Amino acid sequence: MGNESQDRGGGAGRPAPPAQRGEPMNGQQPQDPETGPARDAGLPGARPSGEPGRPEPAAENPPAAPDTGPVPPARPARESRVEMTELVLPNDANPLGNILGGKVMHLMDIAGALAAARHSRRICVTASVDRIDFLHPIRVGEAILLEAQVTDAGRTSMEVRVNVYSENLRTGQRRHTATAFFTFVALDDSGRPAPVPAVIAETPDEQRLQAEARLRRQERLARAGRAGTGLPEAAGEGPAGTVPAGGIRPDPSAGGFPAGGAPSGGLPAGAAPGPDPAGGATP
Repeated sequence: MGNESQDRGGGAGRPAPPAQRGEPMNGQQPQDPETGPARDAGLPGARPSGEPGRPEPAAENPPAAPDTGPVPPARPARESRVEMTELVLPNDANPLGNILGGKVMHLMDIAGALAAARHSRRICVTASVDRIDFLHPIRVGEAILLEAQVTDAGRTSMEVRVNVYSENLRTGQRRHTATAFFTFVALDDSGRPAPVPAVIAETPDEQRLQAEARLRRQERLARAGRAGTGLPEAAGEGPAGTVPAGGIRPDPSAGGFPAGGAPSGGLPAGAAPGPDPAGGATP
């Protein structure tokens, strides 16, 4: 009887092995023969994150870094041109029968994004927009026309001018109603800022807008407190990347265009800002 008792229970004076009591063996958690050790933080026996023996989880959304790939070949500004036309309907208007300002800004943003995408051949997101002055109302039943074109480009960002006009469909009369300058950033397939082509300014008007765009960039940097600090001009931005007709990118160390091109950061020699032939506003 004594021997049989010892074989079955380990003897009256000896406790049962830890595994039979459901206690840890050698400081380790008991394991399920099918699922193994507990892994989820919500399950009993799981180790909290940060304890020795378990690596910290990687960040789900690491900060985006600019793409340092090669810059695409320069493209003419005219290839980015976008024209949009919509009929103003009652659901687009305020109680006075004029189109809502928010609707106009929405359409301007779309037109500008299309122009930036045509130039960069990438998905583009809005980074900033300068002030918008609504010069004339657009009535229900009239058409709203939008014209957008890239004026300047950095390494990953582009400035786009968007002009807005109203058209009376019965008389054909058109009026310039608003102008704004948007800044868009191109993104690669991973959502990081990507290099964009330089802008080839072919006409005198395009060269003037390009030079004025550089002045506006400096003003934006000054407002942001980054002028002269060497910090990027926009997300992932590097030196200005626009070029005059001919497609020769200026040397940033030289501070401007090659001989015969528009000087960096200003208007061409002897030129002064004037009214936009297309009806756009000048800064």
